[in-house]
Amino acid sequence: MLQLLLVDDERSVVETLAETIPWESCGVGVVHEALSGAQALDILETNPIDIVITDIRMPGMSGIELITIIHSRWPHIKSILLSGYADFAYAKQAIAQQSFDYLLKPVSDEDLIDSVTRVGNQIREKWEEVASFRKALYAFNEHLPLLRSNTLNELLRGKRYTESDLADKMKQLNLPFVAGDQMCMLLIRMEARFTELPGQDWALMEYAICNIVGELMDSDYVVWHARDSHDYIVLVVKPRTTGSSASTPDKDDPKALLARYAAQIQTNVHNYLKGEVSILVGGWGQFPAQAKEIYDHAVTSMRRRMGHGQGLFLTLPEQAETGSINTVWPLYEPPTLLSLLDAGRFEDVEKKIRQIFQGMLQAGDEQDFDLSEQLIEAYHVLAGAFAYIIHKNGKQLSVVLSAEDLKYFRSPAYSTAAQLLDWSIRILSSIRSDAAQEQSDNHSSIVRLVRSFVDLNLAKDVSLPAIADHVHLHPVYLSKIYKVETGEALTEYVYRLRMEKAAFLLRTTAAKVLEIAEAVGYNNTAYFIRVFKKYYEATPQDYRDSSQL
Repeated sequence: MLQLLLVDDERSVVETLAETIPWESCGVGVVHEALSGAQALDILETNPIDIVITDIRMPGMSGIELITIIHSRWPHIKSILLSGYADFAYAKQAIAQQSFDYLLKPVSDEDLIDSVTRVGNQIREKWEEVASFRKALYAFNEHLPLLRSNTLNELLRGKRYTESDLADKMKQLNLPFVAGDQMCMLLIRMEARFTELPGQDWALMEYAICNIVGELMDSDYVVWHARDSHDYIVLVVKPRTTGSSASTPDKDDPKALLARYAAQIQTNVHNYLKGEVSILVGGWGQFPAQAKEIYDHAVTSMRRRMGHGQGLFLTLPEQAETGSINTVWPLYEPPTLLSLLDAGRFEDVEKKIRQIFQGMLQAGDEQDFDLSEQLIEAYHVLAGAFAYIIHKNGKQLSVVLSAEDLKYFRSPAYSTAAQLLDWSIRILSSIRSDAAQEQSDNHSSIVRLVRSFVDLNLAKDVSLPAIADHVHLHPVYLSKIYKVETGEALTEYVYRLRMEKAAFLLRTTAAKVLEIAEAVGYNNTAYFIRVFKKYYEATPQDYRDSSQL
């Protein structure tokens, strides 16, 4: 939906237009109001306005001056000029400033709706062209290296794709990897003077190292690289099946060939970039199923075996060394529990929890040492995540959780994976219910504040920006909340309240129509009569006369 700004020095004009025109039917979702050119510019600075409807004759900055500034600073904004003067000179100035339309006051609702609908269609056509496939493809290619790096990091963290989704992703990224490919992984750690470089120079050095890798290995390997969270350069490589270089003594021995290339990379980095790198050649495995396993083993080995040494080289055995205890990997695979809870994605949190316990439940409830250790690991990660989100929301555990569930935090009493799973789901349900109630209470409170402000200030400024400023919310957000909570647009509520109060005063007092108009926020009596007649299908005087019969 579009955002529109009404500008006129007569408050009654902007408020009448804001309240009486069916803006949603024109494709407009939010209407802003300004009583001067300067106020309009303030609104334009902080809101993504699409259309400006402005009067020409205003004290201070005229409508022509306003749209001149708008055209220079926000050329995408379309303007519609209103004028009570049928002067061709104004029309010529409007055309010169590329105004979309020029309408004479008093403008009919039909003419204004038609003009706004046409400009809205023009804006949508423009953005559809901007978002065209050709331009999107150009932007995609511009960011292709970053997209490739992000995707590889996701795979290294354990993200899983179906075979068809993986094929689509590789096609998108123009990478010749398919599920089941044999791949190897290399880690490169920049050292010595490289570690002292500022961020931008570090990135340039990474680019230079990857260029050296590509130049050396391209004839024999397809190479996909990324920088990981440890600032290692990770290289996923697979042998080329065609177009490879001539046979060499170690051509048929992949490990030996990669070792030779790793040594050349170290030498070239030292000679041409004047720095040192340590390189680890990991094991071989299937892409992408074993990517995370190979990567985790490589990172662990880099830390344990290379330590803080400089310019080292290591080739790992084919199989990762495994112990009797296996970590619960779903606890740490992205998206993590913390990130899902932070985002309020409670359905995904539940799926994540069930995934965490899936392997343990399949293993049965035998109380072997391995399962017991895994339950301890899972409990502490889950309890920490739950406590984190409750405390972050400013609540104590005892406020959100039942006394029975709270006992688990103080004295865990589970003995099986099923029991810990049930507890986790109950805790999640409590957090979810508390969040929903808090949101409902917040929205209800906002509606009450809005209605109180409008009731007390009906004769003053009760425009959407003024109300939003009072409740400290963005106008767009406030408009959406109010509509969701009440089923009525905020501008419709203000309009209805004004008309109902005006009708009450007409029935119960002898006040003049002029006085009643001012009491409900209309400084222009003629406009008040017009909008009252539109609402009640009778003029204020006719309404008063009929109510006294």
